[in-house]
Amino acid sequence: MRAISGTYDPENSELKPRISQFHRTALTTLHQILLSPYVLVVAELHVEHILIDRLVQSLEGPDPFIQVLLLDAVFDALKIRNTTRPAAEAPTSPTHESKRLLSQESSAQTSASRLSFTADHGDQIPNNPPPPLTLVKCLQAGFSAISSRPVLDSWVNFLTECLSFYHDTIFQVLIPLVETLCSQIGHTFLNLQTTFMDIGVAPDSLTAPESTLISLLNALEHVLARGHDRLVQDELKLPAIKSPEQPQGFFGNMVSGVFASETPAARSATANNRLTVLLSFQDAVRICFKIWSWGGPTGGPQDIESMASFNYTSLRMRNRARRLLEHLFAAEALECLETVVEVWQQSALSRSGSRLPIVFNLLHVLDGSRPKHTIPAIFNAIYSRTNPTALDPSRKSTLTASLNDTDLVVFLVQYARSLEDDAMDEIWTDCMTFLKDLLANPFPHRQTLPSLLEFAAILGEKVDNTNFGEQRRMRRELAVSGISDSL
Repeated sequence: MRAISGTYDPENSELKPRISQFHRTALTTLHQILLSPYVLVVAELHVEHILIDRLVQSLEGPDPFIQVLLLDAVFDALKIRNTTRPAAEAPTSPTHESKRLLSQESSAQTSASRLSFTADHGDQIPNNPPPPLTLVKCLQAGFSAISSRPVLDSWVNFLTECLSFYHDTIFQVLIPLVETLCSQIGHTFLNLQTTFMDIGVAPDSLTAPESTLISLLNALEHVLARGHDRLVQDELKLPAIKSPEQPQGFFGNMVSGVFASETPAARSATANNRLTVLLSFQDAVRICFKIWSWGGPTGGPQDIESMASFNYTSLRMRNRARRLLEHLFAAEALECLETVVEVWQQSALSRSGSRLPIVFNLLHVLDGSRPKHTIPAIFNAIYSRTNPTALDPSRKSTLTASLNDTDLVVFLVQYARSLEDDAMDEIWTDCMTFLKDLLANPFPHRQTLPSLLEFAAILGEKVDNTNFGEQRRMRRELAVSGISDSL
């Protein structure tokens, strides 16, 4: 520990390689000591605090490999801190592991981008001390530092492993980590855009390649997955809400839980945790949409000489952002859709009154936002603002997006116009149910009736353009419902 606490003397540049090698040897030895089965006595020394401080200091050093060795040492010290049984019996990992491989861009990043979740969260060791408060600040500093870019995959792997230490406090660190990652993703993406722009300005000299952006997106996905899975687990402990749809995990997997008695404090805490997760999802949706729309109307002038490289790089980045968006929509379709609508609505303020049509292109290419999913979600979003008592609690929006019913109905009309005529078959039943309820109880929708009637007219036009066998039935339903008379 005394050996790794030394610093470089800027006046003696010749000693830097020797000091760096000295630190590497000391950290390698310390790593072996911390892996020893007799290391439990070291836990009383609380070396993790010193190692975390040293890790933050290493971000200003010239040798990135020191960071890798310190990351290993810090993780080993944190595992010792959480050990409560004899070394021969205490597991160093959860009893039941279920590792899911995220979508990756290269085999070199595969080992650093695996999720490690427990199949039964009840197997977690209870009453473990929380990680030091400085660990989150250290992670934020590590992902923000330019010096960590050459070893960024090691930081991603370290973050993934450390998330298991935040089993009980993940919601306290979720927003700081997501804000840092989204900020760095935005900055890296801006530098990547500048590289291919024909504006005569060179990007930052220390700009990392597109692999940095991929690694940051991987880290963001891990953090969101851990937070959402813990939220699902907590919600399953509350009394079940009778609904045809059960809550899903981040990747669609059900998380087993034990139902507990309902208490106002528990439900209030869970509601606050859900708000925390949804705010993080919103930040992720916005930054992913910005990446996915690269090269579109907001792409700016591109350098002709590097057009081939731009096409390859932009396609790679867009595909990675799309995969993350797929996971986000699969986990929280309604809230993610409202965020996309908010992006579409706000684009009118930044583009001289013209809203971005590329938003509809995004919804059309995502599996989780097919018309049969998007149309009911829009209806639920409208009802959540006009007549929330008509909805099952599991279908209500949390209203975290700054939207009103008028914004949603305008979006509904434009989205309906963008649909293929053949899509009427999969959304017809939901649309007829909504329009019949609208005619039976128009008062909550009084401010948006003209636009809703326009939506019904669009449905009628598209039905006339279809040729499948149910066309006559659809026309009959449209007439019987009384909508055609209203039009």
